[in-house]
Amino acid sequence: MQGRMKKRLFNAFRILICVGALWIVARGVTLHDHVELAARGLHVVGQVSVGEESVVVLLPGGDRQVIALSDVAVDEDGALRISYGMKTAWRKSDKLLLFLALLIYFPVVFPQALRFRWLLRAQDIDVSSWECLKLTFAGNFLNFATPLGSNAGDAFKAYFASLHTEHKTEAVTTVVLDRVIGLGTLLAVVALIVTIGPDGGRLAVLRPYMLGLLSAGVVCLAVYFSPLARRFRLPASWQERVPALSHLKRMDGAARKLAGHRAVLVGAILITVLLQMMALAAYFVVAVAMAMDAHAGNIVEFFAYFYTGTVVQALPGPPQGLGTVELAYRYFFASFGSASQIVCMALAIRVVVLICALPGLLVTLTGSYRPSRKVASSPAAGGSVAEA
Repeated sequence: MQGRMKKRLFNAFRILICVGALWIVARGVTLHDHVELAARGLHVVGQVSVGEESVVVLLPGGDRQVIALSDVAVDEDGALRISYGMKTAWRKSDKLLLFLALLIYFPVVFPQALRFRWLLRAQDIDVSSWECLKLTFAGNFLNFATPLGSNAGDAFKAYFASLHTEHKTEAVTTVVLDRVIGLGTLLAVVALIVTIGPDGGRLAVLRPYMLGLLSAGVVCLAVYFSPLARRFRLPASWQERVPALSHLKRMDGAARKLAGHRAVLVGAILITVLLQMMALAAYFVVAVAMAMDAHAGNIVEFFAYFYTGTVVQALPGPPQGLGTVELAYRYFFASFGSASQIVCMALAIRVVVLICALPGLLVTLTGSYRPSRKVASSPAAGGSVAEA
């Protein structure tokens, strides 16, 4: 009963964060365009068209209002104070570029599946490339389409990967290690970006946090693999109280075995960087499609902010960082577009990711993620890893 209560409180906390973040994001986001007038700070709301000498506003009631450019308020740089709403942001978006973003993002699943297969083979678990691809597709779909977030996809991959081998603990551990490599690489890249970035940039505020997290991770790894720590043993009376101690020992053995396969580990990290760059390229194309101030000159800055948004998405909280990611985008991309453009960009990115994960729906509905009876019953399915 106490466990259920803790789970309910945690879910309530996640929902509270999501609602709060979405409420903050929604402030300043409008459906229609807003034109601020120079006189007394008045606003005109509607669909805006800017001409050479005037601004034409199609009012919600259907009437048109023509405003001279001299009557429109300007900011310090002389730009017209016109805030475009979500309708205009979507209307002006380049649909061909959005389709291009889909084409760029879709192949991300293939290096994901390859990385998963390499990590399984490091444990002497031979799962075919086709089976790894199906499990990855299904896991991605459950990650993005269920309220449980990435936990659902990882649990799915762990369970059905274990059906392909007798060494189920090692298979489940591989899914955990796959996620650790992804998050660790992501954190390392973001820490590098904020370190070499300018002191006055928006990412500078994250520098102590990113470096702190990275340092803590390095220290934990050093302690975990240090010979001194390996000599430590729990008293026999304590070992009896540790639940599933044998499984924990096997998970520890799987992690140490992967560390011994340095080529596989380095390859997995490089694949992670590759698929992250593919995803960020698709995100950048979405930003261009939404008519934001995105071009070759600031692509590195955009990538840095997208990377940071991905870190926010991976943190504990709302599923897939719903609300928190949009809030981070509102902060980082404030100088590159209106609030409505930024929110439309964030929503378009989510739609792109979800569409590319839809083949996983077919995998889950057809049950093709299950291993064949021949594979499932084969003693050799798990390779030669000795049972711990």
